[in-house]
Amino acid sequence: MKISKGHIENKLNFAVKNTNIFLILATAVVVAGTIPIFAEALDPLTVTLSKDVYNKGDVLVVFGNVPIVFAEVPELTIQILFEEQLVDVAQIKIAKDGTFAKDFNTNAEKWSHDGQYTAKVFYTDDLFTETYFQFFQNIVTETSSVFPVDIPNAGTFDLEYTASGFDIKDAELNQDRYSILIELTENSGGNLILKLPRESFDSKTGDGTDEIFIVLVSQYNESDSFIEVQITEIETTSDFRTINLQIEEGEKFIEIIGTYVIPEFGSIVIMILLVAITSAIIISKNKFSFHLYPKI
Repeated sequence: MKISKGHIENKLNFAVKNTNIFLILATAVVVAGTIPIFAEALDPLTVTLSKDVYNKGDVLVVFGNVPIVFAEVPELTIQILFEEQLVDVAQIKIAKDGTFAKDFNTNAEKWSHDGQYTAKVFYTDDLFTETYFQFFQNIVTETSSVFPVDIPNAGTFDLEYTASGFDIKDAELNQDRYSILIELTENSGGNLILKLPRESFDSKTGDGTDEIFIVLVSQYNESDSFIEVQITEIETTSDFRTINLQIEEGEKFIEIIGTYVIPEFGSIVIMILLVAITSAIIISKNKFSFHLYPKI
């Protein structure tokens, strides 16, 4: 059988096209498989502040680390904002080891509002982050401590906090409402940061994802006097959730409502209960047991 020249050329063209398609698909697979591996291996940009609360005249220090320094991008940008309004900005060089630091003077004219500020750090499209802090024009007394939250019939757990302008007077867990009720000392308004331990108190949806806490405040400990306020969750880890809220003058009671509280029966109580149940079973068996004696 004779094979024409045109037939051979068609076969060759078909083979070349298939080879090109295969090479394109193979390249796409390699690229698609490589990019996620690189992205997963890259650590996040980290940022830390010298403290959480500042007064007029304090020096704010922003420092941190970038996981990789690109030679063509030797600088990063730090922005300080109040409610999306630019207060200060700086562009600084990154050290060879990836560290950076910059101080800001809070005496500048634009530092004119009390409340929560944001420090945004931007390096590349994939490396950026932000953190929050409180600023007050008047000097406010700041207290950082640990308060033992009372668990009815089951001891206490530690609640870390930072308070500006007041202190915590009392705190108690309400297991029926899945909440913590906090009483403050007399205050003229300020800021409260609470570090909530997940093992004792948390808020989650049905599928296990984090849900925002409901926070109510009042001047009086009366159910119809509480009003809901907005909070900011400033840090979230596997062990703690840290929230921040503004306290107005005269407000003395705060209720934080979640979806989980530490069980009323601690591990020791459960052990005692198990021992009691086991003992009751043994006594019951002995009471109703009988013996067969051989006939004499």
